[in-house]
Amino acid sequence: MVSTMSLGTVTNFTTTVETLNNGANQTDFDLWSIQMVSSFYLYYTPLIVFLGVIGNLVSIYVFYISKLRLQSTSQYLSALALSDTVFLLQLTPPWLSAAQITGIFYRGGFCQVFVYISYVSCCLSAWLVMAFTLERFVAVIYPLKRNAMCTVARARYVIVSIVLASIILNIPVLRFAVPSQNDCNIDREYLDHAARFNLVDTIVSFTIPLAGIVFLNSMIMCGVWRLERTRRRLMKAERPRGRRRDRCTRLLTCQRAQQRVTRMLLIVSSVFVILNLPAYTFRVLAYAYDLNTDEIGGRWTALQQLSVMFFHTNFAINFMLYCLTGQNFRRALVQSVPWLRRRPCLANALRDDAAIQPRAGSLSSLSAVSYASNNTEAMSNYVVSTVAMSGSNRRNSNRPDHFITRWTFDNNRQRRLNSQNDSESIEMRTMGGI
Repeated sequence: MVSTMSLGTVTNFTTTVETLNNGANQTDFDLWSIQMVSSFYLYYTPLIVFLGVIGNLVSIYVFYISKLRLQSTSQYLSALALSDTVFLLQLTPPWLSAAQITGIFYRGGFCQVFVYISYVSCCLSAWLVMAFTLERFVAVIYPLKRNAMCTVARARYVIVSIVLASIILNIPVLRFAVPSQNDCNIDREYLDHAARFNLVDTIVSFTIPLAGIVFLNSMIMCGVWRLERTRRRLMKAERPRGRRRDRCTRLLTCQRAQQRVTRMLLIVSSVFVILNLPAYTFRVLAYAYDLNTDEIGGRWTALQQLSVMFFHTNFAINFMLYCLTGQNFRRALVQSVPWLRRRPCLANALRDDAAIQPRAGSLSSLSAVSYASNNTEAMSNYVVSTVAMSGSNRRNSNRPDHFITRWTFDNNRQRRLNSQNDSESIEMRTMGGI
């Protein structure tokens, strides 16, 4: 018989701990391991919930307020951040029960709803990662089909389909989960049905997505390596010039931008696999060896619960991954948050102020040299503009970087040529009259 820890793997920590504390044949090291993991759980869970929720909400804000909302990948990442936020929030009631603050997790209705939300959000997150990995596979391996297949409308359609499928497939959890005095676990009357459901859930929510992500990531890395090798060979073989060189430069810039997005998504999906693999391994072992909660030792339970905390970390770490690996995301974050947008402007203004001040004398010397090559009227205008520039250096240094000083064109030479042509034409007309 499959153990009840299969359902409690995602949501409940206290059930296994309390059962082990009441069990027999537990060594001192087993009890110490359980106590250490329990203490770590009590401090670690609120930390990842707090930081993860803030990071996910900021990610959603950046994806929808910036130009990134026009990309299909941002649709998947926004939905993933929302799903991760829901999962992190549903970790709060079990933690409150483990900390003996409130027993709301053990009440009727709350137990079923929280367990159901955890299953739905887990399935949803796994398939969203699978979806944007598949999209990136199409963009890298079939670049000519990228504009037709990787669209915002298609991404939204896929997201809605995944959400509906996750909601419908996990409805049986509402019947299997039942509360008790200090527990929220599987109803003994439906234990066989729950075991079969957990097997299907393991395949659908873990096995297929993880295997698909690993396979697609391998294909993507091979495709990126082949494209990079081909690009370097072509750049060495040909040295384009003129317009052809400009076109090649634009193409290379576009390819590098796509490679940056591909690298970020590869890291996100790879971290998803790494953090999910320990919990998935323990879940498979529970099925393979038909383990019951009363039969396992404290060391096994401590390792299993550590794997669950790794699993929980996956829902709180994506914002950090975006900031570390996504150059476009960092730029969008700076542009979307006013406080971050003002800091570079202030730093640049102070740097420009220090750089412009010593140049006032050099500008005056340039005006003296140019006096010999221009007429008196043009020189006087230039000196006035130079004095005004040297006097307003401090005022202009406070202007932001995007301010462009107006550039005036000195056409005195053309005016002199025009005046000479006019005088010659007048002389010709006079001679013709004579």
